[in-house]
Amino acid sequence: MLSTILLVSYFVGLLLTSVLLWVWFLRLGLRWAKVADVTMRRVVVATAVVITLQVAFNVLFFVVSTSTFGQSFFFQLLEPATAVIMPVAVISTVFRVRFLRAAQAWLPTLFASALTLAFALLVLRPFLFEAFVAPTNSMAPTLLGLHWRGSCPECGKPNYGTPAREGFGMTDPTRMICDGFHVTEPSDVDTLVHSADRFMVTKFLRPRRWDLAVFQYPENPTDLYVKRLIGLPGEKIHIHDGAVWVDGKRLTPPDSLQGIEYLSEFPNLFEPELWGTLDRPAVLGDNEYFVLGDFSVQSMDSRLWKQGAPGHNPFAVPESYMHGVVTHTFWPPQRLRIHR
Repeated sequence: MLSTILLVSYFVGLLLTSVLLWVWFLRLGLRWAKVADVTMRRVVVATAVVITLQVAFNVLFFVVSTSTFGQSFFFQLLEPATAVIMPVAVISTVFRVRFLRAAQAWLPTLFASALTLAFALLVLRPFLFEAFVAPTNSMAPTLLGLHWRGSCPECGKPNYGTPAREGFGMTDPTRMICDGFHVTEPSDVDTLVHSADRFMVTKFLRPRRWDLAVFQYPENPTDLYVKRLIGLPGEKIHIHDGAVWVDGKRLTPPDSLQGIEYLSEFPNLFEPELWGTLDRPAVLGDNEYFVLGDFSVQSMDSRLWKQGAPGHNPFAVPESYMHGVVTHTFWPPQRLRIHR
């Protein structure tokens, strides 16, 4: 709940600041363009109309870009045109001036957008919040990448699988996993490809056990992965009977993960030696974490890594590689979740 309050408060504050900057720069622009009869009431009305329309268009473009059909060429052209023509048209209408003079009055408002963008790039993304798209289904059903949907033959709950890849001779996903964490063969699958989840990462939270964490992949730090944080610094981790054991004690997952099973062997794996088994436990050093995917049978996680970050164990995520904690899934609306 605290993360939600902070997130909402921050974005409301950012929106209000952006509006105030827009009002101020619009007044400067109207003076520069020598527009007559400029009142604060008209400035506020023009700002309110522009901001409302911009939000509406941004939501529309966002929905189109995340639809299963992708963003059309028409909307790609319409988006920048709307960003320029729409506010100028509003200023022209509210202040009853010609379009070119309205454009002159609008130009200084670009500084408001530039300041907001600079704050987002220099402060927001590096230190506070950042949005991501789920790249795969290794964290299904918690986080979904592009996916097919079906119905679980064991419990009837919705289940999810990775769509078949064209050119690979596949007609079905290799496995499906449902909201109850039952892993089954494909059954009753709707082959419509649904869009991936979009989620928010909070940068200033300290990761805890069972958190969803975004981190740099140790074998290639330019790649960002999202997994569930299971092992903490200094712990000895192994997987047995579908459960995670820490220093010889079996962990009890939170209620949201009831039914999940983690695998400690892959019968069809060419190199069956995994980290985190009874024979090869993962002993974490200082500032090292052990991570697993919720879709255990289809997750490339700490169990399977061959090369670690310099100076660290192959199975470990160094603390310095941690990017943030997933706190919210915000899109699509029916997938809205608060994770922490």
